[in-house]
Amino acid sequence: MDTDLVVLIAGALAGSLTFGIAGFSFGIVASAIWLQAFAPASIVALVIVIPLAMNLILLPRFRQHFAWRRMLPFAVGSTLGVPLGALALARLDASTVRVAIGSVLVGYALLAMRMPRGLRVRVPALAGPAADTTVGFVGGVMGGTSGLSIIVPALWWSARGWSKEEQRAIAQPFGMYTHLITIACIAGIVGFREDTGRLLVWALPIALLGMFLGLKVFDRLSGEGFNRALLWIALAGGALLVARAAT
Repeated sequence: MDTDLVVLIAGALAGSLTFGIAGFSFGIVASAIWLQAFAPASIVALVIVIPLAMNLILLPRFRQHFAWRRMLPFAVGSTLGVPLGALALARLDASTVRVAIGSVLVGYALLAMRMPRGLRVRVPALAGPAADTTVGFVGGVMGGTSGLSIIVPALWWSARGWSKEEQRAIAQPFGMYTHLITIACIAGIVGFREDTGRLLVWALPIALLGMFLGLKVFDRLSGEGFNRALLWIALAGGALLVARAAT
C-alpha cells in the first residue's frame, strides 16, 4: 500500500468518525490530513461529495426529531452570511481570517471546558428567532471564510440545552444546506479532475464505515458527553485552522 493511499484512507476515516459523532467537520479534519499528500484541486470534489452523501444517508435517522420551523431562522441567517463570508475571504488575507476564527474557537472551547456543565444560555421566547437568525448568520460568515459553517450553531444548540438528538436533527439538513451554499459562493461549479473517480472509489466506502463507527460512539454518549465532544471538535477545528494558516 503506497503512502498516498494510506493518507487518503486516514483522512477519510478521521473525518467521517468526527462527522458520525457530531454531524459536521468532515472537511476540516479530512483535508488537514489529505493536504499532506494531495493538491487542493485533487481533494475538493471529495470534500464536496462525501459529506453530501453522508448527510443524505443520515437524514432518515434523525427525521423524527426534525422541525422545519426550528431550522428556518438558522437557514435564513446562513443564506445571508455565506456570501458575505466569501466576499470577505476574497478581499482579506485568508490566513489572517482563518487564524482569527481558529483562535476564537479555541478560546471558546477552552473556556467552556473549564465550566462543570459548559456554557448555558437562556433566551426569552420572543427573542429566540432573532437570536437564532443571528447565530445562523455568524455561522454563514464562517462558512464563507473557512468552511466551518455549522460549528457556531452547534455550540449554540448545545448552550441552549437541546438534547443530542435534537441537535443532530438540525445539524444534518442544516449542514447540507449551508454546505451547498458555501460551495456555490466560494467555488461555483467545480470540474472533476481525472483522478477524482479513483480517489472516491477508495475514500467513500472508508468514509461511510467511519461514519457508522462514529454513530456508534454518538449512541453511547450521554447528553453531557456529546456536548463535551462538540467542544473538543471545536477545539480541534480551531487548532487545525490556525495550523493551516501558519503553513
